[in-house]
This record gives sequence, structure tokens and C-alpha cells, in this order.
Amino acid sequence: MLLILMLIFSISYYSSGQTCNCTLEFSYVKDKIEKNYAGFKDKVNTKTQATYYKHTKTALERSKFIIKPAYCVSLINEWLGFFKDGHIQVGRNRISGEKEKVWLDKRIQGIERVNLSVTELAALKSSKGITGIYDNGDSTAKIAVIKNRNSFRDYAGIVISSKSGKWVPGQVILELKSGKDSLKGILYDKYYIPENVSLPIKDDALGAFRREGSKPAPTEFVSGATVASQVLSTKTLYLKIGTFNQTNARNIDSLISANQFNLSTMPNLILDLRNNGGGADFSYRSITPYLYTKPLKLIGADVLATDDNIAGWSAIATTNGIPPDQKIFINDVVHKMEQNKGKRVSFAEDQNIILDSVKSYPKKIIILMNRNCGSTTEEFLLLAKQSSKVVLMGEHTKGVLDYANIRGADFSCMPYMLYWATSRSRRIDHGLAIDNIGIKPDKALNAQQNWIEEAKHYAEK
Repeated sequence: MLLILMLIFSISYYSSGQTCNCTLEFSYVKDKIEKNYAGFKDKVNTKTQATYYKHTKTALERSKFIIKPAYCVSLINEWLGFFKDGHIQVGRNRISGEKEKVWLDKRIQGIERVNLSVTELAALKSSKGITGIYDNGDSTAKIAVIKNRNSFRDYAGIVISSKSGKWVPGQVILELKSGKDSLKGILYDKYYIPENVSLPIKDDALGAFRREGSKPAPTEFVSGATVASQVLSTKTLYLKIGTFNQTNARNIDSLISANQFNLSTMPNLILDLRNNGGGADFSYRSITPYLYTKPLKLIGADVLATDDNIAGWSAIATTNGIPPDQKIFINDVVHKMEQNKGKRVSFAEDQNIILDSVKSYPKKIIILMNRNCGSTTEEFLLLAKQSSKVVLMGEHTKGVLDYANIRGADFSCMPYMLYWATSRSRRIDHGLAIDNIGIKPDKALNAQQNWIEEAKHYAEK
């Protein structure tokens, strides 16, 4: 089975004695992507080469005038946008908790702070235009957006209040510059990683932030549970899987095991994968037999063999939670990579998955998916949609799968990590790429509908 592991493994290049500047950091990131990203030769070709060089030269020149680390990350993110690949990311260190704690402290220390008086806050409550008081979508934080210009921004979003574990009052967590139809800049996540954002100019909203007192459009609540189940009726079982991450694999197996009787006797299954961003292919092994109706065609993938990618893949085999057969498989892949440096190496051949029998139940499977479904979840959906039992409902998926199996390296100096895709699907060669396209639902749903009720009605009608 094609293994698309969203496990991140660090290759450490951090040097505390090295001078930290944006030009150095940008050049380091550029070098890592050009050497190790599996999609680089596809994205930088004879048609795009001149544009890429111009884009890179412009970014390099701009880097010379940037001092603040977050603005440097914004520049790097903008440069990485050339590749249009969600599997290239700047983020936190997800491997070493000890190092990440040190890095997090450094990022927090670098966050600007602004104190607003009671009078200023009161005035913002009745302000018009972009400035004002806003709540974020999950009601965990409240910010004040004020005019506050520097070379990077026209507006600053300052934390007024926040639930524990989010931000701290007084921190500037949103920086925006005016554009023709939108505001562009950076938003810091809860780990203080700056993410590039482009927010349409609206009276009552700035992205997920809504002006205090305004009424949001009604939307269905989507549970954040990693796994959950509920018997909706005598005919329909509901299962929720929030992630295919390897750490959730045992929970998924337990969920299927606990519901074995219902799965074997109830005609309808609603499988809710909304907001499931991916993980590891082996996590959905226990689900596949229930959707199987005929041989499932699987298109294989190749991995780019470089020293950095070899180091990243080698680390997987020693990680807890990886099944023994996968460890053997990974070691074989690493051996092939070591023998073929600089080349693409097949790690998953095209194949047909053939099971011994077709289960009588469930007879109909409705899979709920949305725009946040990506990577391994899309791999699962490509298999599932081949089944005559399955109906896909919801929204187009994210379209982040053609280049996968991400690995990471520390930045050369700043407290962030760079991640890139090491593998390339051969779907691309067959004209079946889905990156930036996604998987289309058989039946579309909108945010105002109750998706679970719609799926239940569709299954039982």
C-alpha cells in the first residue's frame, strides 16, 4: 500500500554561533528546496525557469533590508508560494520538545507588544472601516485592530483577551498592509509561527475574525474529536475520524473494532472526515475492507534520493508507532535511495488491492469531506471513490497529495523549521494530478446545511 506518512523528522543544521540575517536564511532555504523538493524539476522547467529566477532574485534583494525574523519568514513564505504546494511549509520543531521550548521562548520574546488604554478601546468599539474590536471564529480570543504603520504594515491586531494556551494580551499577532481589494500580511498562530494571509476587505470580518457584535452566518459545528461514533438510527451508523496521523492509528482500529457489530448489521455508514488533514496510510487499513467492492487501483510514487531525504526517511524506522512491516519497508526504501543518490527511486509500484470477499454490510457509505481534507485523506478518498458503495459528500478537498512524504530541517539560524515533500506520485504522468484542484464531491453541500442530517437523509431515503 502506498505509504504517505505525514511524520516530520528533523535534520539539524542549527549553529548558535552563526550570524542571523535574512539573506543568509533565505539562501539556506532556497538551497534546501532546490536540492531536496521532489517537485522542483516539475515546477521549474523550460517554461517557468525565467520567472523562477526573477522571482528568486527579487526575494534575495528584498531580504537584504529585512531584520525582523517574522518578516523574513513572510518573505520566505512568499517565495515558497511559487511552487503552489501545501507540503512545503515553515513551522515549529515537532520532533524535539526540548529544542522547541527554547525556540518558542525566542519567538515569544520577538513578538511586539502594544498597550491600549481604556479610552482607546472604547473608541474602537464604535469605529468604522477596518479598525475595531474583533473576535476570532472559535471565540478563544479578542483583538483590537488599529492603524499602526511601519514599512511592513498599515494595521496591527493586538490581543485584548485570550484563553489559556493561545496568545497573551498586548501581543501584536496580526500585521496587515492595505491592497486594492484585500489586506495582506501575517497572522501568528498559537505557536507564534507567522503565516502569510490575504484577507478580503469586508465590513464585519477579517478572515476568521469577526467584528464584535456582528452576527456570523450560521454554520454547522464540526467536532474536533480524533475519533467518535454514534448510532443515528436503526439503519445508520456515524463514525468520525479527525486525523489519520500515526498517533491516532490505534484509536481508529479500536473505533472499528468497537463498532464491528454495527458495521456488520447496519445498512448505512456515515464516515465523517471533515478537517482531516492526513497522516499515514496504514492508519486506515481497518476501514478499507468495509468499502471494498472490487479491486482497487493504486498508482505508485517515487522518492527523490538525496542525503537530506535519506536522513529523514531513515529516522522513521526508529520511531514509535510504526508497524513492524512498515519499518522493514522503509529500510528497504532507504537502501535503494543510498544506491541511487540524485535520482528518483520507486517506493510504491502501481498495484491492484484485491481482497478475498465483499462485506454485505454496510451497503451504503457516505463520506463527508471538506476543503481541509488533504494528503493521506485524499489518498484514502481516491481509493474509496472506486467503491460502488461510496458516495462523497461536501466540498472539494484541499488538493495536496501529488508531492508528499514531508521531511524537515532546522533553519540555519532562526527558530523555525522548513518542511518539504520528498516523494512524487506517478499520477502526474498519467494526467491525474490533484494538487491545487482537489477531489470533487458526488453531492455538494454548503456551510448553512447540517451535513450529518443531509447524509443521513440521503442514505435512508
